[in-house]
Order: sequence, then C-alpha cells, then structure tokens
Amino acid sequence: MVEFLMKKQKLTQGIITIQLKILGLVTALILFIVAAITGIYIFFEYKEDMADAERMAFQTAKTLSYMPTVQEALQDQDAIPELRNLMDNLLRDTNASAVVMTEGERFFVTMGNEEMILKVFDQPPIEKALIFGSSYTERIGKADKMALVGVSPLMIAYGDYQKVNGAVMVIHDGGLIIKSVIRESVPILTVSTIALIVGLIGSLLLAKDIKKDTLGLEPKEIAFLYKERKTVFSSLKDGMIVADESGHIRMMNPVAKKLFGVTGSVRGMPLIHVVSDPGYPFLKDDFQGDEEFEIGDQTIIASRQDIRAAGRITGTIFMFRDKTDLRKMSASLSETRRVTEDLRAQTHEFKNKLYVILGLIQLNKNEQAISFILDETQSQENYVRLVSSSIRDEKLQAIILGKLAKASEQHVSFKIDPGSSLASLPDHIDLNGLVTILGNLIDNALEAVRKQKNGEVVLFVSDMGTDILFEVSDNGPGIPEKNIDRIFERGISGKGPGRGYGLANVKKEVGLLGGEIEVQSNPEGTTFSVFLPKNR
Repeated sequence: MVEFLMKKQKLTQGIITIQLKILGLVTALILFIVAAITGIYIFFEYKEDMADAERMAFQTAKTLSYMPTVQEALQDQDAIPELRNLMDNLLRDTNASAVVMTEGERFFVTMGNEEMILKVFDQPPIEKALIFGSSYTERIGKADKMALVGVSPLMIAYGDYQKVNGAVMVIHDGGLIIKSVIRESVPILTVSTIALIVGLIGSLLLAKDIKKDTLGLEPKEIAFLYKERKTVFSSLKDGMIVADESGHIRMMNPVAKKLFGVTGSVRGMPLIHVVSDPGYPFLKDDFQGDEEFEIGDQTIIASRQDIRAAGRITGTIFMFRDKTDLRKMSASLSETRRVTEDLRAQTHEFKNKLYVILGLIQLNKNEQAISFILDETQSQENYVRLVSSSIRDEKLQAIILGKLAKASEQHVSFKIDPGSSLASLPDHIDLNGLVTILGNLIDNALEAVRKQKNGEVVLFVSDMGTDILFEVSDNGPGIPEKNIDRIFERGISGKGPGRGYGLANVKKEVGLLGGEIEVQSNPEGTTFSVFLPKNR
C-alpha cells in the first residue's frame, strides 16, 4: 500500500496539466498559422511591389531618354533649368527617390535623395546602356539599403545616325518599399492578433470542459488508473466478466476466456453469444450468485456483484472460481514432496562420500582418502588450471568456470582457445555486463550443440590492441539465413514462443559499453565476435 501511494505521488508530481497542454498546443498552432500567413503575404506583397518599382523605374527611364528636353539639355546648357523642373515633377508623380542624367560616365544632372545618388555614384550601372544601347533595371545593395535603378541610354541624333551620349537613371529606395509593405501588413496582423486571443479563450474553455468530463483527473492519472485496473483485472486467479446494463461485455479477463474457450477481443459483444452454453445459471434472470455448474471436468462456482451509479444498476460483475484448484494444489504438494525426496537422496549420497572419507581417515588410510578426494576434485582443478593459465581476470574466470561445469553436466565439450590471453578487464566493464554478454552467448552455443554427436563450444579471449575481443564459436547447425538479419531483435527466435531476449540484451549491453558485435553462421557452425574498447 505504501509503495502504491508513493508511486501515485510520484506520478502526480511535475505533471503538465491538460489545460496547459491544450493552451500551449492551440497557442503554438495559431502562432504558426499567423506567422505563416503573414510571412507569405509580406513575401508576395514585397515581390509584387519590387516588380512594380522595377517596371516603373524601367519605363520612366526609357520615357525620359526620349524626351526632347532631356536631349536638348545635353547639347544646350540653357535647357538644364527646364530639365530640372521636369525631373522634379517626375519625382513627385512616380515616387522615385532620385533621377540622374550622365554624359558618358560623368554625372551631368542629379536630383532627389542624395544617399541614393551616392549609392550609385562610385560604380554607376550604365555600362550596358553606353556600350549596347540597352534599357534595363539593376539592384544595388541588399534589404532596406537596396537601390533599385532603371537605366536607359540617351540617344543624340547627328544627321542620319544616332549616338549614345549618356544614360538616364531613375532610382527607387528599397527601404521605402519595405516600409510600405509593412504598413500594408498592419490590418492582417491586427486580424491575426484577434484570432490568437479568441483561440486562447476557446482553448481555456475547452480545457475546462474536458477537465470536468474527466472528474478533475489528468490524462496521465487516467492512464495510470486504467493500467492499474487492467493489471489487477488480468492478474486475478479467478475468472471475471464485466457486463453493462444491456448485457454486453465490457471486460473479460484471461482466466474467464480460457474457462469458456474464448479467444480474441469480445468487448461490446452480448454475453449470451460469447459463452458456449446459454443454460449456465449466471445467464438466468433469477441468478443471485454462489451456484455451481460444470464445464467439462471442472466444477465452477459462479457469483455476481451489481455495479451501481446514481442509484441505478449500470452493470454487473460475474466471478467464477474453480473448485478443481484444490485438487491441483494437492497434486502440486505431492510433486513438491517428490522433489524434496530427490534432494534428500542427493544429500544422502553426498553424506555417504563424506563418511567414506571419514572412515578412511579413521583407519589411517590417508593415502586412499586423499586419492578419493583427488578423484572427486580432479575435474574441477583441471578447469581452474586451464582458465587461470591464460586468463587473469577473476570476474571472467568465475563466469567461465560456471559455464564449464554447466557444459560438463550437458555432456558438451567447452574449450578455451589455446591462443587466448587476458590480463585484466577495464573498470567500466563490470560483472553484470560481462554476465549478460558472455553468459547469453555461451548458453546459446551450448544449447545449439547439445544434440550434436560431437558438440563443441570454443571461447577465444584477447586483449591485444585497443579492444578486448570475446569470440564464442560452436559447431552447431547454424542460424537459418532468413533469421540472420533479425537475431538481435527482441522477441525474434527460432526456438519457439517466449524466447528471443538473450541476444537483444547482449546487443544492448555491447552498445552501452561502446562496442560492436558481429555474427558469422553457416550449416557447420556459428561464431559471435564481441569487440569492447579498453578506453571508454
């Protein structure tokens, strides 16, 4: 009970409320939509205004280049005042920032924003106009410091031919265009802000309504209660069926499914259609509970409990207890008694050996006693000597000796490769990780060769270089080719259901230690190679 309360308290600590989640989600969604719509609007508005400014600059420059007043000013200084008057009117009518006339590459007449004129002063974009007689637009600078320039050549007629004598530049301020776009975006920003506020208010009301429907519980708390109920319901040893007021099944635990031979989901199905015999007493209207009935060779006691809410019955819980459990318990006790007798017999045999040793000592047959002891311990000493001669790490020695004993019991040859050598393992490779990796690999190898006539498992260990190498080989039938790419997936195994976790744990542990694992398999055997770095 204490553990449950602590778990419940931990669950509710630091929880993000559903109200905050809905508010955050709606706010983020509205902000994203507002930002996207506004950004797209401003982008296309900017592109359109820039295109309009380019056309206006191009057309204005080209128109000016054909005006007689402009051409006269290049030939007669007295026409310059009239030209300035024309340029001043043009600036007011076209929203241009500046107009520049050049004679060759020399600025001849300028009017308008001096900053814009200076921007094109050092390198005026008139080369193509002077050389090829082309009309075009150029952009100088970037963003709000950009100058958009329309350029057109000035042609002066000399009899039968015309000569490019200069160029006209009409300059628009890119910064003014951006400011104009921002001003035009104010209405859409206002509408977006109103939509954001309305969305926030709506999300608060929605969260409050959901909170009311969930009885003030947060989703995590509801999920916890659901999982808790499902776990409790599934772990019951008695069969249980929960039905609603109309007789449709809400829940049916695994014990009840097994009892009535039901498979798959039965939620929402009529109870009378799910059970195999409509004559069962618990299906009758007058059933009150605690009645016995037979299912095959089982005797079942059925009981019921009504579920009430707001003063009316909203459902029914049916419970089924198997009387044969008592018989099974009795059989289980008998089996336990037989196991106990087997253990007592083994203990008795071991005591007999001890008594033999004691008798030999009392008869002063010390040499025979020693010989008897040596015979019993020779195998274990051989194992210890074999391991300790090439492997110095005590943790690895303990694992290998245990597996050697297991292999001996299974009548499988387990050998240490003569070329193995290991001084000691780094501190970051602890005993638990080593047991997970080597224990599973060696156990799998022993199981693979257990039915082989000359089954053999070989372990090779080396700490040469920067990695520690563990290599487990067997001469078993190998891994089927269709499974070779999935053997490290959890639950994947060719040994039947409930298997397929050992290699997944090995892969995970090797990854945690920063290492790698490889596998090679064919019909003549399988080899697993594990590489663990000495330095993490």
